[in-house]
Amino acid sequence: MENRISLAALADVNYLDPARARFFVEDRDFLSLDYDGEIYHNVKLHRAMPFRLPDDYISVQDMDSKELFLIRSLYEFPEEQALLMSRHLKKRYYTPAIRQLSAIKEKLGYLYFDVVTDAGPICFALRDATHNIRRIDDGKRIIIVDVDGNRYEIEDVAKMAPADFRRIEPYLL
Repeated sequence: MENRISLAALADVNYLDPARARFFVEDRDFLSLDYDGEIYHNVKLHRAMPFRLPDDYISVQDMDSKELFLIRSLYEFPEEQALLMSRHLKKRYYTPAIRQLSAIKEKLGYLYFDVVTDAGPICFALRDATHNIRRIDDGKRIIIVDVDGNRYEIEDVAKMAPADFRRIEPYLL
């Protein structure tokens, strides 16, 4: 019989057991975790695959960004717990949708965007368009990540106004 090691063991993945976990909110809206009586204060949730599987494979990290546990799926948790985690993930992964692309200017290696989003008008900068403008969902959807790590979304590039598309087209690969 061949000696095999599971991928989880090889990667040292510590999956969180939903039956032994309870997330709760402490003062100032900090998410904490009680796992078998051990309290982890101010934990952060990070999606491993934020665009393809947003509710699966979620990393639970401490304040130093060290992974404590990996959640297989929010659907394994009671509804109240899943809603609490979803609310915190929604804040962390807030992604305004770009409705109008008023201008893109290049200066000193940066792109400066002037846009109108579903949350209102905003200006932001990004560096290295090849890594920070990503086409997903067969190229239909575009995610733009600015210099501060904020995300913006163009829901369907094919539905953009022609003038807006002409502005961003040179940066799409």
